Amino acid sequence: MRSAERSLWWLAAAGAATSIILGVVALAWPDETLYVGAAIFGVWLLVHGFINLVQAVTATREDGASRALTAVIGILFVVAGVIALRNLVVSLIAIATLIGIAWLIGGITGLVNAFTGPYDGGARVVVALLGVITILGGLVVLLWPGPSLATIVWLTGIWLVVMGFMQLFLVFRHRPSS
Repeated sequence: MRSAERSLWWLAAAGAATSIILGVVALAWPDETLYVGAAIFGVWLLVHGFINLVQAVTATREDGASRALTAVIGILFVVAGVIALRNLVVSLIAIATLIGIAWLIGGITGLVNAFTGPYDGGARVVVALLGVITILGGLVVLLWPGPSLATIVWLTGIWLVVMGFMQLFLVFRHRPSS
């Protein structure tokens, strides 16, 4: 039992240290971090494109139209992945656009929920305010994608470092006895 407890402690300590290291890397090399993220996005598109193509070819229970649609989606993902990997700036713009659209839609949804959902009084105001802030954030990312992505990298780096140190504090506070 003690061995498992020590192993879990070391695993938690390693997770905290990893957060700190990744945060420092993001803060030290924000541009490179963006390009690595863009490359990962391109690879993700390729992988999911190939998965869709394999599903379209190997599916046995789906109708022809469904298989054709899956193949078309697969081809689009592969093409998008190749474009993203050939031009990482395009990939970064696509990522920023997706973030901006997601925040915009999320903010609109939050604003609608504030007035049509089960909220009353102070909760309604907080949900509405959160919706407005999210809409504004989405618009900022859509209008200024470059600076927005750089800010996101910086905030993520800071968050990882702070979170890692907090995790380390908790890990050392609950260190198993020898």
